Amino acid sequence: MKTFWARTVLLIGCAALLASCSSQRYFSTSNRIAECTEALAKAKAAGAETKAPMDYYMAQEYLAYADMESKQMGDNEQGQVFAEKCKEYSAAATQKAGGGAK
Repeated sequence: MKTFWARTVLLIGCAALLASCSSQRYFSTSNRIAECTEALAKAKAAGAETKAPMDYYMAQEYLAYADMESKQMGDNEQGQVFAEKCKEYSAAATQKAGGGAK
């Protein structure tokens, strides 16, 4: 009987550990997507749509891919990769557009 309860407690502990790890990665991905959205908004405010359209629209597409990968496909690691690419393109667009609204 002790073996049954020991295995049950071990199984529940492992399940709780796995659940906490996966939710932490999800929040990390959602934070990166939020940062990407913020960077894209700054690029838009700087006028990147017209001054640096290639970088702006690449950032926009990477944001869409990051969102799709993390929420619809469940691949948080790839969602983080796309979110980082979005931030890179957003920063480049903001820089090419002049750094911000003046």
